[in-house]
Amino acid sequence: MDELLGKNHSSVVLRFSIRGGGILDKCRFLTGGDAEVAIWERLWGKHGNYQADWLSYDILQAPHHCSWHSLSYDSYSTYGEDAEVCDDARSALAQMRKGAIVVASSKAIDPEEADPPSDRAKREYISIVDGKSDRFICVADVWEDEECALQYEIASSGITKVVKSAAKAAVAALGIGATAAQARAHG
Repeated sequence: MDELLGKNHSSVVLRFSIRGGGILDKCRFLTGGDAEVAIWERLWGKHGNYQADWLSYDILQAPHHCSWHSLSYDSYSTYGEDAEVCDDARSALAQMRKGAIVVASSKAIDPEEADPPSDRAKREYISIVDGKSDRFICVADVWEDEECALQYEIASSGITKVVKSAAKAAVAALGIGATAAQARAHG
């Protein structure tokens, strides 16, 4: 058991309830740090039958930078597509509320690169969110595409991704800042 709970096998698992638009618990954010498969399996075994709601979320931060090792004991580099998902760990990570998203705080996910991040884990998370790839977001992709941090607004109507405005995009594209690059004479 000590080996399973050692470095990079366990972590703090937190679920925050966030108020939005005056509504308590409008958004639930679940994060598991670097928790690997044994921890998710153990949480589901201990709480799955009676307190699964403790793991429910609107936003899941994919554990361990979207590592395959949060979903499986099998090495993907050894077993490839035959690597099996741990059903209990997957169940723990699949307690989404309607419209939930999964965010990978990682570099861009490349199917040819080693884990983490893992393309196989990404595909599993997409299957958790009803197969909707637009509900899986990698922060590196957002930065590359939009040149801004990933942001969500939590309101009474729900959770909405903050989109870079056209004006801000034009200013950035033209290199115009809020202040002049050099002092200018008056008049």
